[in-house]
Amino acid sequence: MEGIGIVFIFFGVIAITTLLFGGWLVITLVRFVLRGLMAIVAPQSLPPPMPQPRAIMVTCNNARCRHQNPSIAQFCRRCGNALPAIQRVPVRRAAMW
Repeated sequence: MEGIGIVFIFFGVIAITTLLFGGWLVITLVRFVLRGLMAIVAPQSLPPPMPQPRAIMVTCNNARCRHQNPSIAQFCRRCGNALPAIQRVPVRRAAMW
């Protein structure tokens, strides 16, 4: 009798697992199909791309190079010379209450 109980438990676990996985699979497929239909019926327009901020450029000190480099660069990307350091202006922040 104990063998029959173990078999029933074994098949019960398999049946519950099958029902759970099958339910998950059906729900996933339905969501996938509905998303596809909604994309066809009511396509959403994409927002316009954000404008890219203009990068501040620094000119190389080398007379032969004069390559424009980003302001964050410490060395010239063409010749490798050291670039002038950016002047940092101290900014005082005022509290907005």
